[in-house]
Amino acid sequence: MESAARAELAAFQNHGGRAAAIGRHALGVDAVLPDNEAGGHALAQHLMDLGHRRIAVAAGRAGLTTVADRLAGVSSALRERGRPTTDLAVVHSDFTRGGGRAAAEQILNDHPGTTAIIALNDVMAMGVLSTLRSRRVPVPARMSVVGFDDVSVAADLAPSLTTVRLPMTEMGRTALTLALKPRTTRPRRRPTGHLLVVRDSTGPAPRT
Repeated sequence: MESAARAELAAFQNHGGRAAAIGRHALGVDAVLPDNEAGGHALAQHLMDLGHRRIAVAAGRAGLTTVADRLAGVSSALRERGRPTTDLAVVHSDFTRGGGRAAAEQILNDHPGTTAIIALNDVMAMGVLSTLRSRRVPVPARMSVVGFDDVSVAADLAPSLTTVRLPMTEMGRTALTLALKPRTTRPRRRPTGHLLVVRDSTGPAPRT
């Protein structure tokens, strides 16, 4: 699929078209690279600082570079603390609210000792929170939840969502700037920053 897209993009550019992408890829065009790995690292570090040792991840489908990069960041944070990554329960589902609900159900059923869930985007986190409400699991007293992206409603959820903020507007502006510049021999890469936004959905790990 990626090879076909690469061929189409090359033909488009050869006829004067201009393109840039947002995200890691192998399409041979300029790209803005979200701080996905560093953001995943920050989320896991935040939860471990709160004392959480039994962490699960509600992840999107395996094979997506966004999922792989954010998971890599979570895993690297665990390794830095001397924690085996085999302890990390990862449940793959759709990158949607429904996928977050399904992932949370599986985590609660298969990993009942979990005290924190990392959802790899905020929409999945909304689904996770919905399942926890329906199962009467208090957040964050019993389960902490974090998301990723800091979508506009994240601060208005109940509880408000701890998440990683990516500079979405700046990312789009940078991608447009790259697309409008003359082509170079090698594709240009522009990294972004990230910000951990701590809100009400995370708290200390419950005492056992």
